[in-house]
Amino acid sequence: MRALVTGANGFLGRHVVSALLARGIEVRALVRPAARLEALGWPTSVEVFRADLRTARELEAAFDGIDVLLHLAAVVSGGEDAQFAGTVAGTERLLDAMANSSCRRLILCSSFSVYDYSAAVRTLDEDSPLHKLPDVYARDGYSIAKWWQERVTRRSAEKHGWDLTVLRPGFIWGRDHGYVSALGQQFGRHHLVIGPRTRIPLTHVENCAGVFALAAADTRAIGQTLNVVDGPGERVWSYLGDHLRGSGQPGWRLPVPYRLAIGVVRLAHATVFRRATKVPSILIPRRFEARLKPLHFDSRRLRETLGWTPPLDYRQCLARTYGPAPPPGAAR
Repeated sequence: MRALVTGANGFLGRHVVSALLARGIEVRALVRPAARLEALGWPTSVEVFRADLRTARELEAAFDGIDVLLHLAAVVSGGEDAQFAGTVAGTERLLDAMANSSCRRLILCSSFSVYDYSAAVRTLDEDSPLHKLPDVYARDGYSIAKWWQERVTRRSAEKHGWDLTVLRPGFIWGRDHGYVSALGQQFGRHHLVIGPRTRIPLTHVENCAGVFALAAADTRAIGQTLNVVDGPGERVWSYLGDHLRGSGQPGWRLPVPYRLAIGVVRLAHATVFRRATKVPSILIPRRFEARLKPLHFDSRRLRETLGWTPPLDYRQCLARTYGPAPPPGAAR
């Protein structure tokens, strides 16, 4: 089997490449023309295809001999327009190229951000409601781009009869990416821990990458939409403490009850910021809920569908995130 991986040199992508290779799957890595790959330590068996999904004219060549596409590429920085153009328009160009190839298998990296957290009650799982049509004020540019990306991918898969798997990771963490937005709000050395007992839908990058490789190899993943989390998640208070200790950053944790915080945000939004055009993201109620709302999470459907359990437990993940770094290309 040969896989095409977009965003292959990104935080998740580089681990997906390693996980695919570990399963004996050949990899063609699609990266931007200016991407620097020396530090990744990829073996020579990894074929590199350089192209910018936003502008490339010959994307069809990337699919030559490919059996499965793992589409991880997305723009995570810049303004809303740049994120939408890079993520959604780039996906449309990629899928147009796939339609002219013999590849009929597609695994999309979606996101928990496509869910409507305001409508979710107690538990967030694959049956929870998605945004009907997210707007740029209620949700951030990344959330909107990922929602549209999943939508256009599903439409293309239905149109062309492709075998589609949609994987929706929670907060992906790992080396140099220990801090996640669910941890609250930081002011200098002070961290407002909103809802300190709330559990975070975490998946360590190595565990998450293993799910993508498994989905590529296992036909039971075809037609499935699966949330990717390592389990019920660590509590915000304890995870932030582990992050501060592991990273060596000084800081004070200040607990704030969730109900109090969301009440203040809603009141401020309805009064002080009612006519404001620029409001800090954390003071917009729907964005606040998407980051911090206390819900239950699990990987039940992923376990039942593919028989998956995370190979690394939380303590092992901490060691790989904050312990001594391995040499480039070393197996973990």
